Amino acid sequence: MPAVRLFLRTPLFCAGEAHVPPAALVIEGELLGTDGGGLTVRATAYRSEQGRALEGAPRTLFVPLAKLDHALHLDT
Repeated sequence: MPAVRLFLRTPLFCAGEAHVPPAALVIEGELLGTDGGGLTVRATAYRSEQGRALEGAPRTLFVPLAKLDHALHLDT
């Protein structure tokens, strides 16, 4: 699976139990799949807008295309 770094337009919304760090605007992980509405990624690292590492457990996330500014393929 290709390694990717996703740059979000805005943080992901988490009500109640936070499953991702609330200030995360950069998500790094493995791209598991795509469809017309977004990307499925196995997130392994999270970063703030300033690039600071944030604490967060690995998660499989579906990130809608509307949340993405851009994605960087790290394998190329």
